[in-house]
Amino acid sequence: MKKSLLLKSLFIAIVLVFTLSGCENKEDKGMYIKPSEFSEETRKVLNLFDDEVQFFDIVLDETVKSETITVWVYKNGVWEESGKTSGPVELLDRQIAIRLTENSYDLYSIDESGHVKYSCPDLDTSFDESMGILSSRVEGETKLILNEETPILMKLGSKSGSMENYNVTEDFRTMDCDAGVVVTLTVSDEVME
Repeated sequence: MKKSLLLKSLFIAIVLVFTLSGCENKEDKGMYIKPSEFSEETRKVLNLFDDEVQFFDIVLDETVKSETITVWVYKNGVWEESGKTSGPVELLDRQIAIRLTENSYDLYSIDESGHVKYSCPDLDTSFDESMGILSSRVEGETKLILNEETPILMKLGSKSGSMENYNVTEDFRTMDCDAGVVVTLTVSDEVME
């Protein structure tokens, strides 16, 4: 009887170990945005665009009801909203592409049925006066938090020609620059029409 109880206990312990280790491997990464990964051949084609076009994968969960992508432009010492795309979330996993130059912005929302393009052809920036330009984007998986703005892509310019090495995840409103464009993503648990 003691042997039977010992064998049952051992069996239950083994089952628990395998169950718990299985849970660890299926770890929920939550919501995030990350640069898209492409084949070598596709990367060669994309290199023709000289990093003007950036692709991102977005993974959301069921708590997200809407999203907003905002374009901010630095003018006259102040960050101003220059454009916004917002609406309900229809797909929890999808891809976007952003083409950001010194003077224009294009957003492509991509899914299995095709893409939708949103544009802002004249950002009214002062990059033409910049001696140095810095670009940065999210690298690796960047966590998305409900109702919090997440910078995903930026381009900053300086008249002096020297700039600090900024990371896109820093607060862009405190960065020392003379010209700038920043694209942010905000996911929300509120329904947006």
